[in-house]
Amino acid sequence: MASILTGGLVAFIVATGISFGFFYPTFKEREVKISENTTASLLQHMENTLSLVENYMENVAATVEQNNDIQNYLKNPDAKNSTSASVRLNNLTSYMGMIRGIAIAGQNAPTIDSMTNIGAEDYKIIESDEFQKMTETGFSRSYSSVYQTKIGSKSYFTVAYARNYYLNNQWCSIVMFVNLNNTLKDMKGLAGSSLDAWYLKDSKGKIFYEYGTDDNIADIKNLTVEIIDKEKRNEMTGDIIFYDKSATCSYEIASVIKKETIWMAIFPYIGGLFLNLMLFLVLVLFMNYKNVNTLINPVMILSQRMLMAARGNLDCKVVSDRQDEIGLLESSFNKMIDDLKHSIEVIGEKEAKEQQIRFSLLVSQIDPHFIYNTINSINYLARKKRCEDIVTVNSALIAILKDRLRVNDIQITDTVANEMRIVNQYIVIEKFMYDGNLDVEWKIPSEFMEEQIPKNMIQPLVENSLFHGLIDEESGEFCGKIIIGVYKNERDNLVLSVEDDGGGMETEKLAEVKSMRFNPEDRGKKIGLSNIRGRLYYLYGNTDCMQIESEMGKGTKITIEFGEN
Repeated sequence: MASILTGGLVAFIVATGISFGFFYPTFKEREVKISENTTASLLQHMENTLSLVENYMENVAATVEQNNDIQNYLKNPDAKNSTSASVRLNNLTSYMGMIRGIAIAGQNAPTIDSMTNIGAEDYKIIESDEFQKMTETGFSRSYSSVYQTKIGSKSYFTVAYARNYYLNNQWCSIVMFVNLNNTLKDMKGLAGSSLDAWYLKDSKGKIFYEYGTDDNIADIKNLTVEIIDKEKRNEMTGDIIFYDKSATCSYEIASVIKKETIWMAIFPYIGGLFLNLMLFLVLVLFMNYKNVNTLINPVMILSQRMLMAARGNLDCKVVSDRQDEIGLLESSFNKMIDDLKHSIEVIGEKEAKEQQIRFSLLVSQIDPHFIYNTINSINYLARKKRCEDIVTVNSALIAILKDRLRVNDIQITDTVANEMRIVNQYIVIEKFMYDGNLDVEWKIPSEFMEEQIPKNMIQPLVENSLFHGLIDEESGEFCGKIIIGVYKNERDNLVLSVEDDGGGMETEKLAEVKSMRFNPEDRGKKIGLSNIRGRLYYLYGNTDCMQIESEMGKGTKITIEFGEN
């Protein structure tokens, strides 16, 4: 009996060592990855909120430019016109729930606002030196720090977003006061139990929101100093710290998952394994000597299968028809493997769905500024009675909108030929808008026309070349050449290249663009390089497949390799 007890204890110790040596790192990494993805999702949610705000600002500007009441006030800022203009601004706040109020500050007219839900803290922002200087810098835009303001009995987390526009022969700053309460509430829901604590910093470097216990918040504030600008993940004394910064909106997030939380997440798996091993030990104590060999062989097989599972091979279920206690142990192991497979599949499906949703959002985003300018161009042609040109521009715009607004189309790729067609329509519009001398050369062999590439991939690159390379800052016209090519490289992967002979980028600027996850200089922020980087990340897991070459005075070339690199 003593030998049986000794053998059972040895088996228990060996199995325990295997469990901790192999299973624990696997389960731990899974929990950490979930927390890391949650942190990135929180930052993405804030990015999406601010993106909606910026897009809505363009709609507000278009309304302001065409509204007679507001225009009359800017011409003659008396009390009557002020009241009518404020009513119109108040109407604009009702179209988007997160917009608490709107104000307009003109060079030749006192500031007017939407009358309701505007507090003293809001006017401090408008009257601050930072916002006052905006009118001196042309078409500029700026975010304030996030601050709290109280309207009646309600308190709001607020950020003010301002943009300059040239309206009615004067510079005007349109300011929107954005209520972040619902956004932060949604973020708390997204974080759930995946994170023990997290905080947000705004574009001014100010911590404006934190969530978690006082001790956990204190830990994260102390520890993030050591990892910022070094790496996105770091393990300190068993706690895992995450840090991320958005280049799109310059907001920062830091979060922590405590070692205790990781233990509690994986304890059910380890605990279940311990119970099974203890059952085995009890069984061994009651077995006689004649049954030792009968016990050891299946236990050895089970130990080998456990080792296989620990190394990541989940096709290791035990085949057995035993009806005794050993069979029960084998059945428990098989069930654990099935449960683990299911958990991994659920997590994978969830992440895939999230990526599909984010990718679809990126593809469907439209630059409202482009549409706004195009409509203005059509109005200009109408006033000049250039009817044939109106038909041309309008037809091109309709073709682009039909492609971008296919609501039921979930396809993430399209043929090179169709992408080429959309780009040609876009170039037609831009030539009419700027009367520029633009030369576009296509270098695409016919055998590549039906090849599939990510949707809406060429047009943003062409737009980037136009606005950041070929536009003349003094005349506002285009002048130069764009070469668009498609070919296959030595790995037989399809490659897209867009090259211009414009002004190019300085070495420092080029290095900054290459190092950033997203490019904050993208016009409209949604269909430029930032959008492309985002979609390439969701498709291939990285952005290394996009390369940027540029030299001052010689132009810029961007190449994208579709496939494994």
